Amino acid sequence: MNSRTSRTQMLYTLGFLFFLISAFAAFFTGVKVGADKTEAKYAHLDNKEAVEEFSGSYQQQDLVTFYHNVFLPYREFKRNWNDELDNLARSTDARENAAALKNLSILADKQYDKVTQDSIFTSSPLLYESQLNILKSLTLFSQASSKVTAGASGAETAKVLKNDNFTANAVKFGLLAQKNFYDSMLKWGAKNSSKIPAEAGELKTLSFVQWKKMPLLLKNASIADIMLNRTIYAGYDPQDITAKIDDMIYSGTASSLKLKDVQSSIALLISTGAVQEQDFMKWREQYYGKETMPQLPFFYE
Repeated sequence: MNSRTSRTQMLYTLGFLFFLISAFAAFFTGVKVGADKTEAKYAHLDNKEAVEEFSGSYQQQDLVTFYHNVFLPYREFKRNWNDELDNLARSTDARENAAALKNLSILADKQYDKVTQDSIFTSSPLLYESQLNILKSLTLFSQASSKVTAGASGAETAKVLKNDNFTANAVKFGLLAQKNFYDSMLKWGAKNSSKIPAEAGELKTLSFVQWKKMPLLLKNASIADIMLNRTIYAGYDPQDITAKIDDMIYSGTASSLKLKDVQSSIALLISTGAVQEQDFMKWREQYYGKETMPQLPFFYE
């Protein structure tokens, strides 16, 4: 009798463990499938010929077209996503919370359609990767907003949405797309100035001595890399952080705070909410008048 009971308990335990493993596998597979479906849609372009760099890659017009047709729609979504998440966290109305989630999903789908209106940038591999990663990001944001159930507590709903695995991967792909875009500006810069390297190189702790020797486009690409590694998903752009750091250095603030490297400065700036959109424009003339930059609106307007 005891033997039969033990055997039954063991079977129940094994069945429960199998259920848990299957549930976790299905959950994480869902994230991968969401991203893979987007990638598969453009798989016919992902071949040697499609991603090969040539002398005509990363032209000014490529960057401008990408900026208007891909970057701006995603930037608009990112700003709205962060704003809606903040509003959701303060809400106590279950209906409003459900409507907010629905609106976020609709917005992600709408911006996805905008981003796909233009052709894939197969002549410039980094722009191609950036566009593809943005599409993956929007796909996962839409799925995350659709699967989370809204409750009366907006704070709890926002927390669940923010911590959802679909959301985490959507943010990752968005930041990776940003890095791709800023790396592509480096490629453009290297063709226009011998002082600008074509690649940012391996990410490492940057002393202020090293930082001050770097051209603007290299600084921005390095910041984009740091934002990816630290999951800094905000409305401002890498050049806004660049400008804030430069002003801290040249105004003497960094010295008075005993800061010695870029990474520690970023940690302080982000933790105190000191970086704002358009910070770059405040100091553009003062610090970057002689820098080589592509003719993109966020560098000039």
